[in-house]
Amino acid sequence: MKQAILLLAICWCAAPFAAEPAEDWKLRRDRESIQVYTSAVEGSRYDAVLSRTIMHDVRLSALVGLLKDSEACPRWADKCAESYVYEKISDTELLVYTHNNLPFPIKDRDILSHVTWHQDPETLDVIMNSEATVDILPRKKGKLRLLSASVSWQFNPLPDGFVEVINQAHINPGSRLPGWITNRLLVDTPYETMKSFVAEVRKPKYRDADVSFINEPH
Repeated sequence: MKQAILLLAICWCAAPFAAEPAEDWKLRRDRESIQVYTSAVEGSRYDAVLSRTIMHDVRLSALVGLLKDSEACPRWADKCAESYVYEKISDTELLVYTHNNLPFPIKDRDILSHVTWHQDPETLDVIMNSEATVDILPRKKGKLRLLSASVSWQFNPLPDGFVEVINQAHINPGSRLPGWITNRLLVDTPYETMKSFVAEVRKPKYRDADVSFINEPH
């Protein structure tokens, strides 16, 4: 993992310019070529969070392949204890169950997400959108079901083999949480998730992944 992070740090120095988030996003962390931002959301007492980095020499299919491998979630997504495809509607539309293990005494959360994929035919940008569902899967004992959560991943090809990777989320945790855990979820969790994602996607299993609906830049 350290080698992957070092490679990322080296690549960042030569990376082409990528636009910063809009002014209403506040930079909360900038470390190891990963930036984490938060932003207030109108009508919600919970902030949205955005993490971003730039990778080099990575295929779009590898990035998508890792996200589509739901069972790999515990290896790289911070707090993820379990994940699996509940229902495959099509290659680009799924229902995915995820269980997040939170530190005691906070109750674990789980979610059944409606996941959709889209690739822009012109720019080749790839977007994954995930929205919490309601009343599809019965609630499980000992877990608080998330009913309001929006998560997206975006992979934007840049010149010279670079790719901008963006993860954005706005989640209502379902109950008031202590300040220390709220801050950790908003900054530490997306940071650690992005760092581990960068390392995991370099593994041979994903490096040569083939995703039917993805076109690679020439």
